[in-house]
Amino acid sequence: MAHDEKTKADVRRYYVFDCLTLETAAEKAKVSYNTARRWKREAEGRGDNWDKVRDANTMASGKVEDVARGMLTSFVLYFENTLDELRKTEDLPVSEKAKLMQGLGDSYSKMIASSKRLLPEVSELATAIKTIKLFGDYLEAHTQDKQVRATFADLLKGFASVLDKAFKV
Repeated sequence: MAHDEKTKADVRRYYVFDCLTLETAAEKAKVSYNTARRWKREAEGRGDNWDKVRDANTMASGKVEDVARGMLTSFVLYFENTLDELRKTEDLPVSEKAKLMQGLGDSYSKMIASSKRLLPEVSELATAIKTIKLFGDYLEAHTQDKQVRATFADLLKGFASVLDKAFKV
């Protein structure tokens, strides 16, 4: 059964932007999982890597940063509480306290290093995607002209290849 381009775009949107599994995206678009999988594979062959775009969109939405911030916050609180407990413990020899503090310091350094990777200051693709989404939302809120919104959506389809090339998606 042949499907139209809108159905393919729906599967991609459900998978990439709604973060549904490919199976769920296919089901929601009323196509088979194998068809959705083939479309995803074919898109990747054309340079449209749904997984990379999904990752960038996730970063742009702040989901990854929220999880990383939560983990870092929990770790810092745990670190402080553990350090306080070590300071208060009088029955541990100083050499044992020093080893425990060194291990705690190593853990802290590793957590900070990994949080820098999880929370990059600037992700260019994520910023680009967020900017486009914000502009789309702005158009939606500030224009009643459906033709303007349709033209914007059509232009975005062509612009996707420009983003792909610029960011090597």
